[in-house]
Amino acid sequence: MKKKNILLFFLVMAGIFPLAINAQPAKPSSRRPPRPASVEILKQVKETLGRYDYNQKVKFINEDGLSGFELQTSKKTSFESDAFWKGANDTLSYLYEFPRPVKDSADQLNSGTISFYPPGGENILSAFDWSKVVVRSGDTLIIPFDTRPANNPYGKRFDWTHPGNFRNYARAWIFPNSMRPVSYRCNRKGSWSLKRNVLSFIGEPNQNEFNFELKYLKRNLMLSELNGRPVSYKKEIPIESDTVFLELKDDQEEDGDMVSLYYDHEWIGKNIQVTTQPLRIFLPVSFEPGGSSFILHAENEGTAPPNTALVTIYTGSKKYSLTLSSSKTQSAGIVLKRVEK
Repeated sequence: MKKKNILLFFLVMAGIFPLAINAQPAKPSSRRPPRPASVEILKQVKETLGRYDYNQKVKFINEDGLSGFELQTSKKTSFESDAFWKGANDTLSYLYEFPRPVKDSADQLNSGTISFYPPGGENILSAFDWSKVVVRSGDTLIIPFDTRPANNPYGKRFDWTHPGNFRNYARAWIFPNSMRPVSYRCNRKGSWSLKRNVLSFIGEPNQNEFNFELKYLKRNLMLSELNGRPVSYKKEIPIESDTVFLELKDDQEEDGDMVSLYYDHEWIGKNIQVTTQPLRIFLPVSFEPGGSSFILHAENEGTAPPNTALVTIYTGSKKYSLTLSSSKTQSAGIVLKRVEK
C-alpha cells in the first residue's frame, strides 16, 4: 500500500476524513449519534489489551491460623487507573506499595481513604487478621463466606469489585506445616489445586465479586475429645520410619466389640468388629513435631464391657504392643512420633 493510501486509511478510521464512496444522505433519527470512529478504535484497543489484565493474591498464614501476610499483584494494561479503599482505622494494610499511589482521596462519608494507582499495575503487601470472623468447630477453623455490609464506597466485602472484571484472576493460600485445608469453595467458577501446603484457585475469565469459604485444621493437635467423649492417650511411640504397620485384634474371647478408628484427624474405619483375626493397616507418619494420633472409639461395649483391643505397632525392626480400652464415656489413643534414626 502506498504512503498516500496508508494516510487516507488512518484518517478514515479516525473519523477525520469521511469515506465518501457510495455515500447516502443521512436520515433524521431520534437515536443518539454514533460514537466517532476514533473513540470506537480506542475502545477496541482498550478491551483487547484488557484481556491480559490479571489480579492475584497470595496469603501466607501464620501458625495461629488467624493471621498472616498477603501479597497482591495486579497488572492493568488498559487505560484506567486502579483504586483501593482503606479504612481509617485499618493499621494492617499497605505495609508496602509499589508503585506509590498517584493520589489519595479522603472518603469522609465512609471514614476511609481511596488510593489511586497509575496505569500498569501495583504490588501491595499487607497484614490480615481473621480472629473476628473465624468460626471454630472442634479443631477445625472456618473462614465463612463474608456477605456482611461493609463500611466502604462499594458496600461489599467481596474480593475485587472495581473498576471492572479481570480476565485473569488467581488466589493462593500457603498454610503452615501444622495445618491443612479440609474443604474450600468459591461463589464463582474456577479450578482448585492443592499441592503440599499450597491451596490455589484460578477463576474463569471475566468474573467479579469473588467470595471464599475455607475450612482447615491443626493437623498435629491431639484431640482432647472425639464425638463428645474425652480421649485418654496411653502411650507415645517413637517411630523411625515413614510408615508403620499396625495390627488390631481381640486378645481375649470375642464378645462382639465394635469400634471405629480415627487417625491423624480422619476416620480410617467405622463399625469394625474386633475379632481374634488381626486387622492390618499401613499408616503414614507425620514429620511434624506433634506426630500423629491413633484413636480407638467404641461403638458398643460387647457382652463384656469395656471395649478392649490389642494394638501392635511395627516400625523398622521394633515392635510395640499395648491394650487400648474404650467405653461409651471415653475413647483411647496413642501418639506416633517421628524420631531421628
